Amino acid sequence: MKIILISLGWIFAAIGLVGAFVPVLPTTPFLLLAAFFFARGSQKFHDRLTQSAFYKKHVESTINEGQMAVKTKIRIVATAYAMLLIPLFLTESSIVKIVIVLCMIIILITFTVIIKNKPAS
Repeated sequence: MKIILISLGWIFAAIGLVGAFVPVLPTTPFLLLAAFFFARGSQKFHDRLTQSAFYKKHVESTINEGQMAVKTKIRIVATAYAMLLIPLFLTESSIVKIVIVLCMIIILITFTVIIKNKPAS
């Protein structure tokens, strides 16, 4: 099980790294997932990730302060919506469509109400 958790951590860390350079791919949620899986799979990898400058730049303020830059929030929501719209239009199942719309609502509430806007620096 540890190998799976560590592998998922590395996969999400790599995707997060790519997201730093690709405008439509958000970095923060993937690094959060990497930290989550590393915390359960390897304290060593978790410590390495959370102590890296890359992690501190993209994630630390979100976790510690519950705040995120508006630009980052918009990128995350736009990417999530783009990924959810594809199955929304391709499926014919009403139940699946309802679940997808509920996910979209939860994402919107999370990024507009729960996670506060980071003041411009």
